[in-house]
Amino acid sequence: MKTVAGFLFLALFSLLSPLRGGEAAPLRVVMDDNYPPFVFRAPDGRLQGILIDQWRLWEKKTGVSVQIRGMEWNRARREMESGMHDVIDTLFSTPERKKVFSFTPPYRTIEVPIFFHRDITGIKDAESLREFPVAVKRGDAALEYLKQKGIYSLLEYDSYEAIVRDALAQKITVFVVDKPPALYYLYKFGIQDYYRFSTPPLYKGAFHRAVRKGNEA
Repeated sequence: MKTVAGFLFLALFSLLSPLRGGEAAPLRVVMDDNYPPFVFRAPDGRLQGILIDQWRLWEKKTGVSVQIRGMEWNRARREMESGMHDVIDTLFSTPERKKVFSFTPPYRTIEVPIFFHRDITGIKDAESLREFPVAVKRGDAALEYLKQKGIYSLLEYDSYEAIVRDALAQKITVFVVDKPPALYYLYKFGIQDYYRFSTPPLYKGAFHRAVRKGNEA
């Protein structure tokens, strides 16, 4: 926990303690439940990972109760936009999202490469994806990015794990997934030697915590 991201997290959010103290309702936090190693479910269904540890430490340090909910990412975004939660975690900042959300400073840079089967050659950037169906996660920033680049042959999945499972089953050969969870699942399913990824990455994003505009306090 003694990381720059962890200490920045505590510093930023400790400001909320005096505003929400006493018997205030729990801070409602929503996030993806399938983004290892940052957050994922244990075999018994409990949420675990770096972000869960950070939020529990913040809860301990500030005395403010935190209610964490994990779910499919697209649902998490929809519920956040509708006001069902106070904070959403791991949100990339994009022009469209800035119309709805106010963001904390970034706390973790994330590479987003193109992953492709080792038998495929010539993939290096968005332009090179035009002849391929590309798997992406529903509601992901990558979806916005690829559409802006004119890539519309997109196969939408509910989670990164589902994408890599279909790569394992050889149902897909090209996908755009954030690098940390992609590598986690490629190694978990034993197919890390069958897939390569673009260098440099397609683009880089960053994790932020965010609230709806007007709810900055």
